[in-house]
Amino acid sequence: MSGTFRLPLIPIFIVYTLGISSGHFDLPLSIQEWILLLLILLGFWIVLLSIKKIRMGSWTAFFVFFFLGIFSIQLYLHPPHSPSPISHFTDLDRISLEGIIDRPPERSRGRTQLLIRSQKVILSNRHIPVKGLLLIFLKEEEKRSLQVGDHLRFLCKLYPPHGFHNPGGYSYERHLAFERIHTIGFLSKEKDLVKLGEGFKNPFHLQMESWRDHIRQFLETEANPLSSGIAKALVLGEQGDIPEEVKEHFIITGIAHLLAISGDHLGIVALLSFSLMIWILKRSEYLLLTLDIKKWAAAMTIPCLLLYTFIAGGGISVIRAMIMVITFFFSILFNRERNLLHTLALAAFLILIFSPPSLFDVSFQLSFLAVLSILYIVPHILQGLKQEGFLLPIKTSWKKNILRYILLSLLVTGVAIWGTAPFVALHFNRFSPIGFFTNLLFIPWVGFFIVPLSLTACLFSFFFYPLATLLIHINDFITLTLLKVVAFFASIPYASFFVSTPTIFEIILSYLLLFSIIHLREEKRIRYIFVGLCIVLILDLAFWNLKDLFQKDLRITFIDVGHGDAILIEFPEGKRMLIDGGGLYEDRFDIGKNVIAPFLWKKKIRRIDTLVLTHPDPDHCKGLNFIASQFSIGQFWNNGFQTNSEPYLQLKKILSERKIKTQSLNEESVPQIINGVEVSILNPPIWNARKRTVQNHLDLNNSSLVMRLRFKNVSVLLAGDIGKEAEGRMLRKDVSLRADILKIPHHGSSSSSSPLFLERVKPTWSVLSVGKRNIGKLPHSDVLKRYSQLGSKIFRTDQHGAITVMTDGENIEVKTFLEGEF
Repeated sequence: MSGTFRLPLIPIFIVYTLGISSGHFDLPLSIQEWILLLLILLGFWIVLLSIKKIRMGSWTAFFVFFFLGIFSIQLYLHPPHSPSPISHFTDLDRISLEGIIDRPPERSRGRTQLLIRSQKVILSNRHIPVKGLLLIFLKEEEKRSLQVGDHLRFLCKLYPPHGFHNPGGYSYERHLAFERIHTIGFLSKEKDLVKLGEGFKNPFHLQMESWRDHIRQFLETEANPLSSGIAKALVLGEQGDIPEEVKEHFIITGIAHLLAISGDHLGIVALLSFSLMIWILKRSEYLLLTLDIKKWAAAMTIPCLLLYTFIAGGGISVIRAMIMVITFFFSILFNRERNLLHTLALAAFLILIFSPPSLFDVSFQLSFLAVLSILYIVPHILQGLKQEGFLLPIKTSWKKNILRYILLSLLVTGVAIWGTAPFVALHFNRFSPIGFFTNLLFIPWVGFFIVPLSLTACLFSFFFYPLATLLIHINDFITLTLLKVVAFFASIPYASFFVSTPTIFEIILSYLLLFSIIHLREEKRIRYIFVGLCIVLILDLAFWNLKDLFQKDLRITFIDVGHGDAILIEFPEGKRMLIDGGGLYEDRFDIGKNVIAPFLWKKKIRRIDTLVLTHPDPDHCKGLNFIASQFSIGQFWNNGFQTNSEPYLQLKKILSERKIKTQSLNEESVPQIINGVEVSILNPPIWNARKRTVQNHLDLNNSSLVMRLRFKNVSVLLAGDIGKEAEGRMLRKDVSLRADILKIPHHGSSSSSSPLFLERVKPTWSVLSVGKRNIGKLPHSDVLKRYSQLGSKIFRTDQHGAITVMTDGENIEVKTFLEGEF
């Protein structure tokens, strides 16, 4: 690979990529200052080239592209404000707005998303021009026919985007910023939206959307609902109609990439189009003698790829894949097909120039790494196998050729899977061993049967509907058979399993091991390096498995789960307790799977010694289902209070199936000592059997487990969702409530945190677990005032993100995810 770096494109591409990566962090310079710096460097570079200072000019070029990368990503994260951006109108009462739908509405799971290019805000009959993209959420799927180019007026409240802020978490704000969206809004009623007109887009875009609407209607009318969902994903790039169960089956079997239009599909479409063009051109002897058939076929394939890109919606991921595939066809046109690594670098560089945020996109990373691994590793392996005589000769019987194809496919698939495995673990915390076989089976199944049939049927639907219907029915049979086979493989035990999040060091170590394996035969020094890397890997694994045994402090992390509770307690010497799991009242988002589990995997936690449910409210219970099913659990504590809610019954079923020991605790329970930390239960009292099944919401809250932790001279009071009734009961029992740190009860509700209770606790620090936008508009201002008058410093998950308290039993240190250390 030494020759790879001789061309200037490769080092420039690497430097530009490093610049984009660095620009992801908050930097002190403004956009204007970055522009000035770039202009100075560019001028200096031109001067050096003009006086033929080539070496110094080369180094200056690296700085130019490095800072260009930083500047390009800063434009997305901190865009220069226009005179009247829509983001200026956030956090006000509901306002009236007008705008144009900028992309096709996304409908899924009972709600609709509309991307609006805002035009004006109407306040008291004043029409204020505004600019910027606005993402609107309708709580239900809208029933009217809304499409790109529609002019709308609607009434809603605007907010800045806000996600969950925890180590290892997904940044929703950054995701939207990379789409140039810095404002969101919510519509509770469809009648709050009025269509004023349509067709406010360029004619080409509108024509494409008209064709897409025709294809969408054709698939919904003629295809089986399950098959229609798959076909719309492969043709139109819309996954909203694919059931979550089907998506999960594809994830488990390691073939989720087949549901998104990516390099796989465009590559197969390109291969089929290219082969078809060659076949057509070869029908003429004249063309064979006068033209370079290969080049002409490549040139004729490019328009086919462009058409597929537009039909697929022209989304950024589709355009990225299109750029990559078309770049390879241009390498054929310009006789550069042998320099595939350089072609790959050129394609990636063009993509990042066109869309710098693509560097952080999972599909771009996995596509680039898969192709890079195949192009670099497979030729070395084949060369070694040929020398040993393992490969079958090319001119053999058809049976041996099929065997050769299968072996080569297995090799390519295996290399692609291993080449992407570190980043799959980084983004999805999953590894699917069965993917080595399923990709070999399902990529041709989808790529050479379902995709061509779906595309052909959709094209014929415009001018030969009966044939289109016949083709789509054939496609139904093939697709439904595929789904049954995928479901079978997904049911195989250990087809897929979750893994901890790898560190940057481990990712680099993995690739060093992977790329050094193929050079083991070349030099003795490489073998020594490989053995050294293996030893480092073993030491790394040992470190993460043993480090907690030497922990001396008590650490309590209040995880940001929005409006809900989730608290991780890390006891000295490595014991762990998770109290509550958060949860939304809607089923659209699994807090346990998408928020708590990534946080635990980031900390390399695979086992929870004690799982605790303070009370079975949805905002405490729902997230525990995933944790209980996917993590090793030692025992389960609850308050003995029963409900008939589906999440709670599901949790009981999981605990029963996994034979996890369950204890119902109350104020009479004996305090337990866990590695030097005393854990006492102060609430609930011993309820009678009838009381434990009452569905009253106040009873549920007042029955919350209240836990007091004491570590040497430091005490922590975790008050659950108790209200004034439970607070008064504990005050009357005269139990010790004094605590240095208090988890504010019931998210700061006015029905809790009574003055007498706070006077008894007298917390130095108080932690409030609350969502940014919640139905109850919590915390209540009167409650915050009480804590302020008490002199207690409040930390809030909606403002500070995850909050970690560390103590050695004498001193207390508080760290927050968003604002650092206190």
